[in-house]
Amino acid sequence: PNEHNHGDKDSVAKYLALQADWICVGLAGNLKEFVSTNYEGTEVKGSEVKKDGVAVGYASSPIETINYVSAHDNETLYDTIMWKTAKEVPLDERCRINHLATSIVALSQGIPFFHAGEDMLRSKSLDRDSYNSGDWFNRLDFSYESNNWGVGLPPKEKNGHNWPLMKTFLANPSFRPTKHHILSSVEHFQNLMRIRRSSPLFRLRTANSIQARVRFHNTGPSWVPGAIIMSVEDGNEGMPGLDQLDPLYRRIVVIFNARPSNLIAPISALKALPLSLHPIQESSSDARVKTSSYDTIT
Repeated sequence: PNEHNHGDKDSVAKYLALQADWICVGLAGNLKEFVSTNYEGTEVKGSEVKKDGVAVGYASSPIETINYVSAHDNETLYDTIMWKTAKEVPLDERCRINHLATSIVALSQGIPFFHAGEDMLRSKSLDRDSYNSGDWFNRLDFSYESNNWGVGLPPKEKNGHNWPLMKTFLANPSFRPTKHHILSSVEHFQNLMRIRRSSPLFRLRTANSIQARVRFHNTGPSWVPGAIIMSVEDGNEGMPGLDQLDPLYRRIVVIFNARPSNLIAPISALKALPLSLHPIQESSSDARVKTSSYDTIT
C-alpha cells in the first residue's frame, strides 16, 4: 500500500485479491476459457474475471497475447514505481519491485515484450510522453553508470501539470540508483531469460496444454495475501495423460512474493515433492532469492 486511500481494511484486502486474479489470468496466457479458482473460491473462466467491467481473459491461444508492464507510451517501469511506491520504501526494495514486475512477464505463458532499458532500470525522469523529448530524456546508458533519473524536468507540454511534484521526486538523491542497483537488475533480467529458455513448460503452445498443466495454488478466501504460487506440470507418473515436454524437469513451481516480508505458504498439492531452487538462481548473486527453501513435510 501507498499513501493513496483505497478504502477500509476489507476493501483493500478485496482489491488486492482481485488484482491477484487478474495477474493469474495473465500468467495463463490471458485465455478466455482457462478455468481457475478466484479470490472468492469459485471456479471461473478467464473471460469471467473482470477489470472495469471488461473481461481480463480474451485470447483463444497463447500466441494471441503479448504480455508487458511498460512500453514507449507513458512512464517507464522504473518511473512508475518511483511515482507509486510509498515514500518510506527504500531504494533497494523499489528496485526489487522492478525485478518482480519483469519476472511476471518473463514467466507468463504467451509472448513476452520488454521495453528497451527495462532490464537496466531505465528512467526518462518521469516523462510520460517522450516522443519529442530528444536523446536527453530517452538516453540509454550501456555503461550502467546512470539510469537517466533526475536529469531535469521533462518537457512542459505533456508533463507541466505535474512539475511541482516532479521537482521534489527528481531532486531526491535517494531515488537515484547506483551502478550496483543497475547491474543487479541486468543480472536478474538475464537470469530470467535463461530460466524461461531452460524449459518448454514456460512456452506452452496451445490453450489445452495450458489448461492441463498450469495450476494456481494460493487462491480462494484463505489465500496468503500478496503471493501468487503457480505450478506447471510435465508428463510424469503423477499426471497421467500428459506428454513429456521437458527432459529435465517434471514440474516447475513459481512463487511471486510481493509481500514486504518472508512468505511461509503450506500448499497441500505441493507436499512431499522433490523440489529445489532453479540452478540458475542458485548460482546467481541474489542473496535473498538463495534463502528460499522447501520443506517436504509441510
